[in-house]
This record gives sequence, C-alpha cells and structure tokens, in this order.
Amino acid sequence: MLINKNMFSDRVLMSVTKVYRKKVSGLVAHAGLELDFERGEKLVLHTSPDKNIHLSTVDDFSAGEKLVRKTCINATQAIIDRINSRLSCNVKYSVFNNCEHLASEVLTGSSTSAQLKASLTVSVIGTALVACKSTNRNALTLSACALGFGFLGLYIEKKNQLSL
Repeated sequence: MLINKNMFSDRVLMSVTKVYRKKVSGLVAHAGLELDFERGEKLVLHTSPDKNIHLSTVDDFSAGEKLVRKTCINATQAIIDRINSRLSCNVKYSVFNNCEHLASEVLTGSSTSAQLKASLTVSVIGTALVACKSTNRNALTLSACALGFGFLGLYIEKKNQLSL
C-alpha cells in the first residue's frame, strides 16, 4: 500500500507503531506514529506547535530521548487514507488537536487524547472531593485544586505512556 503517491511512489507502508517519548518540558509525553516501510525505512508522523503535522526521521522525533513503542498494527488502506488526509490538511496544533489526537485518529478514525482525558477526569473528581467540605467551596481553593489535580492526571498518564 502506498502513502501519498506523489511523496512515496516507491515505498510500501507495512506497519504503523504508536510511539512515545518524553517531551522537553517534562510535563507530558509526545506521541507519534512510526511508519515502517517495506525496505526497512522508518519515518514518524507527528504534530508539534512549531511545525504542525509533518513527517520526520526517528532520530529527529526522539530528540535524544528513549522511544517507547506501544501499539503496532499492519497498515490498511483506511490508515493510509487517514495519513494522507492529515498530511494534506493545514490544521494548526492546539490542545484540542495535539499529537495524541493525530495518532488516535490515524489508527482508529477517532480523534482522542488520553492525556487530556486523564487530566480533565482527575481534575473534576479531585476537585469534587475537595468541594465536599463546605469550607473548601471558594474560588481560590477550587481553582488551585482543579489545576493541581489536572497536573496529577497528566503525570499519571505520562507515566503510563512512557512505561514499557
């Protein structure tokens, strides 16, 4: 199966592997899709604030960090079509269109972010528990709790993603 016949006319995509590495900020993990071609070539599809959606070498993507390889699946025509669609669109990187959204959309057709879900879920549950005590029901306390528990959710999911 070919990826974007104009770009890779002589390369056949064999499999796609979801990969993670530590992000420079250390707060979250950076997700990408390692594309394994028939002749042993590998590229990584990912998105970042400075370049939006793009392909890079494995070395460039890893940025000196250890890669954690997770889900590996055979390339299907649907996956190739989604890769081509995402490469040809001009969608800007954002919290709601980040590297995890790209990876999940290409693999499953559904754009989701486990890090964002974990952050929001832990933030809501933690803040609700703190709010059970009536003396904690003020804007400053609840805001601090929401933020703190949100960071805790990010930390938990990052550890999950970077574990082997």
